[in-house]
Amino acid sequence: MTITLELPPEAEANLVAEAKARGLSLDAFLRTIITTQAAALESVKLGQALPRQGEDLDRVIDEVFDTVEVPPGVGQGAMRRENWYR
Repeated sequence: MTITLELPPEAEANLVAEAKARGLSLDAFLRTIITTQAAALESVKLGQALPRQGEDLDRVIDEVFDTVEVPPGVGQGAMRRENWYR
């Protein structure tokens, strides 16, 4: 699969630098990040009916985002729900 992404220059620079520090091409580094995230999604029970509202929905959303690894170049706490609204 081929994906084209438009990234802010600073995000691209951070990703390139991190890939270089790990001795990887940018392509290989991004493929590692994406496949890791895809594997994490497999652990989530996608067939499970999600609650539509209330605290149960909040809990399920928090559990899903707890499985997400924040890639280099993205600020810590970016996946926390309280930061979505800033």
